[in-house]
Amino acid sequence: MGSSLRVGLEALPGTASAALVSLVDTPGVTAGAVARLLTAHRRGAQLAAAAYQGRRAHPVLIGAGYWAEAAAGAVGDSGARTLLRDHADELDLVECGDVAVPDDIDTAEAWAAWRERSRPRAD
Repeated sequence: MGSSLRVGLEALPGTASAALVSLVDTPGVTAGAVARLLTAHRRGAQLAAAAYQGRRAHPVLIGAGYWAEAAAGAVGDSGARTLLRDHADELDLVECGDVAVPDDIDTAEAWAAWRERSRPRAD
């Protein structure tokens, strides 16, 4: 995860004001959650993370002023964890539990179970 974050941040144009980091194995993260983080950024947030019942999860928004520090701390599987820990007092938690779920899906079995749970039910 660390190398992917570093490469992604390095590839951003100088005109970008933030990077939104979303993991590919969290299929329950919706456009609604992304929109809330982008709104928080437009209102001034430079570090923001989706929260689910108050607990920080993904996606995460990193303002351009934090990119160098995020890249330096992105080692191994840590991603932006060090940055978010070191700046916890500056992190805006944006509640998204009503529009998304942060389930981390890592296996085919977990994917099948998640799809079954997420399938709309006929009444």
